[in-house]
Amino acid sequence: MEDNEFQENISTAELVASLSRALDLTEGEPMGHAIRACWIGMSVGQALGLPQKERGELYYALLLKDAGCTANAQQVSNWFGTDDRTAKYALKTVNWSNLWQATRYAVGQARPGAPWRQRMQQIVSIGKRGPKAARELVAMRCTRGADIVRQLGWVDVAPQAVLNLDEHWDGSGQPKGLRGHAIPILGRILGLAQTVEIFWNRSGPSAAIEVVCNRRGTWFDPELVDIFLSLADGPGFWEQLSQVESPQAIAQIDPSPTTISLDSMEQLLHIARVFGEVVDAKTSWTAMHSVRTALYASNLAKILGWDERSQQETLLAGFFHDLGKLGVSNLILDKPGPLDAEERQAIERHPELTYHILEPLKPLREIARIAASHHERLDGTGYHHHWSGNQIPAGGRVVAVADVYDALAHARPYRRQLNTDEVLEIMGQEKGAKLWNDAMEALLWGLRETPDLFQLSDPID
Repeated sequence: MEDNEFQENISTAELVASLSRALDLTEGEPMGHAIRACWIGMSVGQALGLPQKERGELYYALLLKDAGCTANAQQVSNWFGTDDRTAKYALKTVNWSNLWQATRYAVGQARPGAPWRQRMQQIVSIGKRGPKAARELVAMRCTRGADIVRQLGWVDVAPQAVLNLDEHWDGSGQPKGLRGHAIPILGRILGLAQTVEIFWNRSGPSAAIEVVCNRRGTWFDPELVDIFLSLADGPGFWEQLSQVESPQAIAQIDPSPTTISLDSMEQLLHIARVFGEVVDAKTSWTAMHSVRTALYASNLAKILGWDERSQQETLLAGFFHDLGKLGVSNLILDKPGPLDAEERQAIERHPELTYHILEPLKPLREIARIAASHHERLDGTGYHHHWSGNQIPAGGRVVAVADVYDALAHARPYRRQLNTDEVLEIMGQEKGAKLWNDAMEALLWGLRETPDLFQLSDPID
């Protein structure tokens, strides 16, 4: 593997902000949504006079507010018969506390473009599920999001904010229908900040101000609305917001900046694994795929005689390799038949998205290259760069073998699960031509000598 010693620690804020852009994709939002919502929410929190410790919790709650977004992606797609990202994007501008608006939204999202009979069947199916199912979808997302924030190291306040993101001041929100001051203050700020960002990004400042005023006392805490309106009326508010796009920019307002040591990779690997599990949860077909791929890749690196740091880098790239799939529709990920040209183009873009998500993190640039090259092939027939031979990072060649091994050994919507002999027969046909011979030999050796390291069940460690 290329000699690549980490030269510096990594900012916790920059890391989380970079990864938040992956969560934006699953919600149908452009990259930078959570970063801008964070800037808005922190401005409100500062004006409210929140103490530094609470503002620190607010900061990461805002960046991670959509951590549970993949928990209901497959259900949303199945429920509406449409692209989960499109359905979520459209929902963000709907006052779903209003029955008429909620009904119009459901009808509009039910299998758009399908024949009328099929659309009617989908609408009837949605109607049968009713409000209870809608609450369950929100609860699934919010509960899972809070759990993920806890896994990442924030114990109580930030997870509670994420859990209560969709509660409303008048009690019309989800999942518990909390009212007024029963909603934690940080949760109230999250709900306001994300709504402001969404309406500003789509229709400008006047639209954001209008919706906040219209929902004052219903969705939003009147005191927070008044604080926001005062800020919005101040000099440079919207101009500053428009300039907040990068992880580095939002890291400047972290109330209590910390760094993650790269001498020991333990904390970084933990965060990467958690995000790998977030990715894998987008569809039941890929449950734990990133975790298994990462562990297989690391074991292959060990068999190849790579040093411990290179093994850790390969493990890290494996956890991150499918981040870009958060930008792919579940209609594609769950499709039971062949993909058409447009769908194939969308799925082949996911390594590029993986790179763009990680690229702002200077200490992880090589990890980004490795993670994003797992679909490249030695003969140049892979994607997204169509690299060949040694153009492909050695780590990427190893992750590619691990990725194919795991993918073939687990069922997909378009084929059954294959047994180990079938997997190796298929991979053997690509050995040396598309898949790196050294990594393939390491896999074959590992299956003979250390089969427990390449078991096809869900790994624990």
